[in-house]
Amino acid sequence: MNVLENKSFYYVTNWDDASRYTQALEAAGIPHSVEDHTQGLPLKEGQLAIVFPDLPVKQFDFVHKLFGGVGDRYPQ
Repeated sequence: MNVLENKSFYYVTNWDDASRYTQALEAAGIPHSVEDHTQGLPLKEGQLAIVFPDLPVKQFDFVHKLFGGVGDRYPQ
């Protein structure tokens, strides 16, 4: 799990799907981290957030297609 300094946006997922998403992101070389409900995001127990920094357009497009939509802005 990576630690990001610049957190821009995130997607909420469950534990089962998080593994599939992180494998795809790691294979594509896209920086990300995984957070749970104890780390400050409004998540329910059993949910995870896959968090991203600002990304170049090609990487953002990959993420957008992988998750099927636009993520939520990470709170500042």
